[in-house]
Amino acid sequence: MNSANLLAFFISLGVGCGVLLANPSRAINRAFFMLSMNVAAWLVSLWWLIASTGLADPVFKIRITSAVAAFIPFSLWTIMNCAKEDSFGWRGRRGGWAWIVVGLVMASICFSDYFIPPGSPSEHPIRGVGWAAYAVITAASYIVLFVMTIFSLRTCSGIQRIELQTLLVGGTASGLVGVSLMVLAPILDLPALSHSIPIVIVVFYSFTAWAITTQKIFDARDFIRSGLQIALSIGVVAGLIGLALRINPQEVPRTLVVFSCATLITVIFRQYNSTILWATQMGGDREAEAIRTAILAAGRDEFDRNTLVRRFGRILGDWGGAEHAYFLNGEKDTFTCGTFTMEAGSPAGAELLLAKWATPESLQRQRDSGGRRELLKLMRDQKLGVMICAPSDEGLAPFIIALETRRTRAPVTWSEVKLLQEWTAVIENILSRINLTQHARESEQLRTAGLLGASLAHEIRNPLVTLKTIAQSASTRFNDPEFRRLLIDLVPAEIERIEGLVSGLMDLGRPQHPHFERFRLNEIVETSVKLVRPKAQDESVALSCALRANPDVVNADRASIRQVILNLVMNAIQAVSVIEGKREVSVRTSGGNGSVVLEVRDNGPGMPPEVRERLFQPFTTSNKTSGIGLGLAITADLVKLHHGQIALVDAGEVGTTFRVTLPCRQPI
Repeated sequence: MNSANLLAFFISLGVGCGVLLANPSRAINRAFFMLSMNVAAWLVSLWWLIASTGLADPVFKIRITSAVAAFIPFSLWTIMNCAKEDSFGWRGRRGGWAWIVVGLVMASICFSDYFIPPGSPSEHPIRGVGWAAYAVITAASYIVLFVMTIFSLRTCSGIQRIELQTLLVGGTASGLVGVSLMVLAPILDLPALSHSIPIVIVVFYSFTAWAITTQKIFDARDFIRSGLQIALSIGVVAGLIGLALRINPQEVPRTLVVFSCATLITVIFRQYNSTILWATQMGGDREAEAIRTAILAAGRDEFDRNTLVRRFGRILGDWGGAEHAYFLNGEKDTFTCGTFTMEAGSPAGAELLLAKWATPESLQRQRDSGGRRELLKLMRDQKLGVMICAPSDEGLAPFIIALETRRTRAPVTWSEVKLLQEWTAVIENILSRINLTQHARESEQLRTAGLLGASLAHEIRNPLVTLKTIAQSASTRFNDPEFRRLLIDLVPAEIERIEGLVSGLMDLGRPQHPHFERFRLNEIVETSVKLVRPKAQDESVALSCALRANPDVVNADRASIRQVILNLVMNAIQAVSVIEGKREVSVRTSGGNGSVVLEVRDNGPGMPPEVRERLFQPFTTSNKTSGIGLGLAITADLVKLHHGQIALVDAGEVGTTFRVTLPCRQPI
């Protein structure tokens, strides 16, 4: 066991140096280094004591070892003070003098005759009253530190609270375990107990060094959950192995038992691992699943990117307990949200894009550098608690999500960072789909505008000929009263007709951003039918319109509803253009129970059965149309955006009928 002491010495020494080098300017790292040197000195003296047992009088070495250990409580108190004050200097450390005095008193006891009486045997020194007092004072010191930590946790918040929990609660607990093993070893005459103290030190130092230097912030719930998961998994495996060992090898070959046990363990973990994870979930984990569901629901309900971003911001802000959540859109190597801007090429931007996430607490734990320093300043200036980069295959993140510091000032832990990264990936997928849908919608608008362009040119040429004739006759007939009446009545009407056709065509081809307002559906249907009527005439299609909906008020985006009508009517015209004989397309509106219904019917060849099954999916088309199969998919998205329904109606007649149902509002 003496080699274990030496190994623990090198581990504590190396860990202390590593923690100091990780961030020399951080007070708590310096305090941990001081504790490491104190523990390393104690371990090397303990190794010296055990190595010389039986060769010389060990009393002096026992006194040295115990005296060095007397100052460990002071080192632990220094860590607590640094966690609270973030200062390693002597200012504000008045309480430290009391712990130094306690250490000096215990060290002086170690060198008194009360600790080990004179004439005590060398092989088995007798512990005196001083030794008992030393043990009691040491145990009391750790208990006092533990109580002080508990009271400090009530007034501390943020990273201070978490580091106090991690460092001091674990440190005082390890100290109490060490003292208990040291006291019980001679009482129970079990030297192995005292020899196991270095193992406790190694475990404590390995865990604490990782917890104090890692960029990831953990809370107690993470450790409890991980412990429960490991315990359940080990319990299942141990139970299966125990049952396997009970099987008589004379009855069942051991090879078959091992193979069966391994197979059973594999099957159980494949089938029930998710159950084990669910069993160890806590309230926050189930809340996280609800947040993910809310994000997905928002992606299904909304189709406007700006509206979605605001909704996502509210969801994440409510979850994180923050006042605001910011979406910094990436535009030409710049991330901006309207409140502040960050250049992707700046040291702060480069650091964040490299790390993919950052919190002020994680930046404080790392070695100081230009990028981290600027990023930390940015986050403090904007009062941000976390920044998460959206995933990207092109290097530059499409956007960055930033949450303000929580109202409780609690830091964002690593488990919460992982949740935010998962949700950010989901949001990125949703916004990418919205962008693709928007581009496809604009392409479909331009395609429809192109189909209507040639027909509208002819429709516009007629009033232009009329206006040209009037203008040429003006020089000879201007004094004619009948000509002036014609000029006053006809010219404005023809100009208004041209203006309406051109405006409708421009609105159709221009990228739109949804703007909801209350208007009459019949008016939009009427103007849209006028816009498409020249195309119907070119294809020899009889286009009829019956507007019977009353009331017909809807709360919708005009351009989107016009796109829905034009898509359905243009599809109907294309469908009947392939048949011989009479070609008919009818558009009509009617009232429903709190809704208004739009129907577009044609007498074409109908919809093939293989197309009906995936009618509103992208790139679904038939051989009878020249499109690429996005029209109906976009139409369905637009109808869903307005909380409506679209369906293919089987009326038992030749042709196809599409029915759109929209919520009806109170009359204007």
